[in-house]
Amino acid sequence: MKYLKFLGFVFFILSYFCCCLPLYPIFIFFPNLVRKILINVVSVHSKAMLWVLDINVTAFNIEYSRAYSNFLVVSNHLSYLDILILASKLPSCYVTSLEVKRTPFLGQLTQLAGCLYVDRNTRQNLSQEVSELREALNSGFNVTIFPEATSTNGEEVLRFRRPLFEASIATGKPILPVTINYKTINSKEVSFQNRDYLCWYGDMEFFGHFITLLTQKNITVEVVLAEPFLPTLLPLLDLAQISHQKVSESFRTFKPLPGRQYDQNTNL
Repeated sequence: MKYLKFLGFVFFILSYFCCCLPLYPIFIFFPNLVRKILINVVSVHSKAMLWVLDINVTAFNIEYSRAYSNFLVVSNHLSYLDILILASKLPSCYVTSLEVKRTPFLGQLTQLAGCLYVDRNTRQNLSQEVSELREALNSGFNVTIFPEATSTNGEEVLRFRRPLFEASIATGKPILPVTINYKTINSKEVSFQNRDYLCWYGDMEFFGHFITLLTQKNITVEVVLAEPFLPTLLPLLDLAQISHQKVSESFRTFKPLPGRQYDQNTNL
């Protein structure tokens, strides 16, 4: 099964590269047209890759995604799988970190997808980064950010960082809070004990984690959309806090149960 998943994944990765590479040089001259095509390519291939990996995604309140023409989408962040999951339900431009851009394989995938990059470690280029988000929103694209600024182990939704919310204020585009919950793996509830088969955080090495993921039989995920809201007259702090609250309300934590002893060998 692992080898079949690997071969299927490789097939769709090659298909993805074949579709995206010819478009990449044209991006300089027709960025909006190419980005629109790339978003659709990413969405189609995300659905195919989730099928290969036997990951079933259910979206709740999807009607909220049709309330406005486009959104600044804000989501919690647990794994590199998050982009595949969201792209399968909410085609979008994605904002990710320079660390991901520099990660072998992931960096090439995100560049071909037309992702926007931010530097988590400095505010030096913040105005340029917000400007790129603003341009994408004004061009009618959904833009998805992970305002925790890192992927986590699922024990909580970290405080949302505020700067990128400026793009919503500058454009007047609504914010769409989205919660990703990993529900089951190998037909068992995802918990503190088995979360590391899915969550990718800290100093975890990508390729080793991905190979382990291929050995898992099946995974179920739910994506919960909250009611979108407009940024009118709200300061950055309130935008971040309201978004965090809406995402946290639907989030299912992987915290260890108080007073319970765990076998550390079962937690990767």
